[in-house]
Formats: sequence, C-alpha cells, structure tokens
Amino acid sequence: MKHCNDLTPTLISRNARRHLPRYFAALTLTACASEPEHPPWQCNQNYVCDPDENQASCPDDCVWSEATAEGPRADVCDAQENWTFVAACRDTCGNGQKDDGETLDTCPRDFPGPGCGDALCAPAEDPTRCPTDCHPGTCGDGLCATHENPALCSQDCADSCGDGLCQAGEEMSCVRDCPPCDDDSCVCGDMVCGPSESMTTCPQDCTQPTCGNGVQEQGEPCDDGNDVDGDACTNACKLATCGDGILWTGKEQCDDGENNGPANTCNADCELSQCGDGQVGPGETCDDANDDDSDDCADCQMAACGDGHVWAGEELCDDGNPVDTDDCTNACEPATCGDTIVHQDDEECDDGNQIDTDACNNDCLKPRRIIFVTSTKFEGNLGLIDQIDEKCETAAAMNSDLDNKAFKAWISTEEVWPAMRMDTSYLGMYILVDGTPVAQNGWPDLTDGNLLHAIDQTETGSMVDGTPWTNTTADGTSAGSDDCSSWTSTSDTKYGLYGSTSGTQGTWTDSMKTVPCAVSARLFCIEDP
Repeated sequence: MKHCNDLTPTLISRNARRHLPRYFAALTLTACASEPEHPPWQCNQNYVCDPDENQASCPDDCVWSEATAEGPRADVCDAQENWTFVAACRDTCGNGQKDDGETLDTCPRDFPGPGCGDALCAPAEDPTRCPTDCHPGTCGDGLCATHENPALCSQDCADSCGDGLCQAGEEMSCVRDCPPCDDDSCVCGDMVCGPSESMTTCPQDCTQPTCGNGVQEQGEPCDDGNDVDGDACTNACKLATCGDGILWTGKEQCDDGENNGPANTCNADCELSQCGDGQVGPGETCDDANDDDSDDCADCQMAACGDGHVWAGEELCDDGNPVDTDDCTNACEPATCGDTIVHQDDEECDDGNQIDTDACNNDCLKPRRIIFVTSTKFEGNLGLIDQIDEKCETAAAMNSDLDNKAFKAWISTEEVWPAMRMDTSYLGMYILVDGTPVAQNGWPDLTDGNLLHAIDQTETGSMVDGTPWTNTTADGTSAGSDDCSSWTSTSDTKYGLYGSTSGTQGTWTDSMKTVPCAVSARLFCIEDP
C-alpha cells in the first residue's frame, strides 16, 4: 500500500480534487492515517506536516484550503502545508535538502536545525526544525528520553541532562546520559558491581563508591568515567587542584605537589616561577611583582651597592663593577676630589684633606718640580757643590717660567751626593720644561732606576743629546772618585763619570763610563726648594 503522499497525487490531481466532494477527499486521505508506521505522536503534536502525514489524518499539522491551493500563497511551501496540496511544494521544496531559490522562509522543511537526524533531541534543537528527533512523546513520565530536551519537556529534563556525564540522581531519569546496562555484568542483584552500576543505582551489588564508573557517588567530588588524569576530574575522582601533583592540561603550567612554592621552579599558583610573579622562587631573594629596579628589590635580588641598579634614596650611582677608581666608587657615590680615592684619568692624587700645600693639592693634582739638562757645557773644574748649583740657577734664569725657582745640580763628589742634600721626602711629580712626566711619584720614583721619559730638554725646552757630568748612581748616592778631583780639574789625566740624556734606566745618571776632565759636558738640574 502506498503512503498518503504517494497515493493522493496519483489518484487525484490538484485541479480535479477541487471539484470532488469533500467527503471523498477526506475518505481517501483518512485511510492513510491508519497506517501502523504513523506513530501517534506525529499527528497534532509538532504542527509540522511531515511527508507521511496529510490534512485528514493530521489537520493541525497539515493545513490546506482553497486559499492556499491557489492565489498569493500558491508559491510558498509552508511548514504546515503538505507538498501534495500546494504547487510550491511539489517541485523541490520538501525533498529534505536545500535547493537553489529556497530560503528558510519559503521552505523551512528543507532547513533542519543543528544535529537533526541523529535521533537525539539536543538542547539547541526544537520540534519545528527537527521533528524526527524532537517530539513530546511521553513528556511528563519523569524520564528524560532521547527525543526530549529541557525546552520541550521541562518536567522530565533538567539543564544538566544531556551533558554526557552521568551524575548522581540521573541514573534513572536521564537515559541519554546514563544508558542502561545491556550485558550480564550489569544485572542488579547478581552481587557483581557492573561497569554501569553504582551504589546509587544498585546498592545490592555496589556497596562502596567505584571511581571511574561515570557516576558521582558518596564521597566522590566527581566521576567522569574516563582514564584521563589531566582533566578537571582526576583518575582518583577528585577535582583537579593546584598542588595535587597532577598537571591539569590547559589550566596549569606545572604542578609539583607539595613542592610548589619558593624552593621550587613551580610556584604556589602552579605557574613556572619567574621574576616578577610576586613569589620568591629559586635563585631569588625577593620578588615584589613589579619592574621597578630602583626600589629595594631589583631583578628579584635585594638591592645592594654594586648590582648595577641605582637604588632610589640610597645610592647616587651604581655602575655594577668592583672598580673603585672610575666615575662611581665602590660605595656607590660619584667620584670627587677629596674622597681619598684617586679618580682614574681625572685625578693624580687624593689625600682627602683640605691642605693645598702638601703632596696633593685641593684640585687632586700633585705638585710639580722641573728637571732639565743645561744648554751650556762645562769642563771638569765645576767648582764646589754650591758653585755648581749656581750654574743651574743661571741656566734657569734663561726661562722666565723658571724664575724664582730654586735648582740644584744632580752631581756628586766622594763626600757629597744628591740624596744627602735634596728633598727625599718629595712625593710630587718631576717633569720636563714642557710638562712631560719624568717621575710620577716623587723622589722614590726618580731614584728607582726607571724614568718615564729621558731628561732630554734644556731649560728653554730645546731637545739635546749629550753626556752630563754626574758621578752619581741611580739611587742618588756617590759613584766614587771619578769626580775630576772633586770637580776642580781640567786635566786630561783626570776623569769624571757621566750620564746620558737619552737614558730612561739607571744609565741616565750612571753610564759606568768616564771621560777626561778636559772634555766639556752638561749638567742635570733639579728643582729643589
């Protein structure tokens, strides 16, 4: 026997049917409604004229009249109209698929809702869009069946029913979440706690909570029925929390259990410890959760002089190095004259006092004394030591910048030598006429056998190369008897020891060579008040 949809258009055309007696049409269509494959819930329940329904059997679902057969409505296939009656429904509308020219307004039957056809009435579906999946059925029997949802049957279905998790209290009322057991192990009363049984549904068989059966039982905060330990419900049926030692996927960066905290790389919030998280982690002495490195916690270390960060209100500078002679001292204070630290490249000395006439003046510069070689040469009869000093004074007078300065000759006899009659406590600089340093640190530096520069300038600054009379060793003492008979002789048979204007080691004063006293040679002259 054909379905109503097939029978009607075959036996009676639309135009012919309009002229037949109404009882004949009703008789023909009513016969179709008695077919056993028509569930009783389809007619007069969802108000949608399904393909196997007709106006006679389901007048509330299938609306047809002369007005809808022809006229303005003839080109619209409504959800409540059977395609056997309306011309617009005969072509493609109602074939269950979206075709060109069809819209949700003109052919709602071919635009089903999401998930339609899976035999499960999802929360987002409704009877109009998914009549096969969603229908009232046995609404009100206390059981949320697969063809019901909370919107369709709030008496039976709760909002949680349909979430796929069989919660306590849903075992009997929510079949869609708690499917019945269909094997021998699930027979309640067989003294075996089957996989779908729980102490809630079958207390005869299950006397203790069974973690993993998907049923939240007494003493279980959760039971998701899976073996995934890193989701919201652990395999011990406990809610995932920071500090349980299980990495909660997507929620935690780490979880070291009881070790979470300052001593571990995983902090108390189950985040990898890092500077700025507000928690003191490994290698950190503080963590103030800010990026201000000028307070008392910089780079997660307690602020201290030498850390390279200027601590506001406590430090004036901090260069982060252990060099005490640069612009910032090791006390994190700017280098200044008078702080007792010789500031490299800017200070020659720093005695930390306000005495301007000692070995370091108040500008942190050392006093200077001139040393030169005479432009005039002299034979060996130089005279007494005082007379030799006068020759240096006479030479100095040739330069107005040296006027009023006292000079002594760097020369010795067997009885008298420079270390005996000069200021050996002097710690300033010895320089040439043009300012070139010869000895940086006074008398000890001058007499240590090494000069910074050769004494090769005359009193006027002219460069010379010669062999001055000295008879003096590098330490400023007498070299012996090679002194031209105490500098009184010009004999060719008498000799005098000389130095060198090109020497920078001990040879500058002691060449260990002599020349006859008849030879003319220069003198070294040193400023000595």
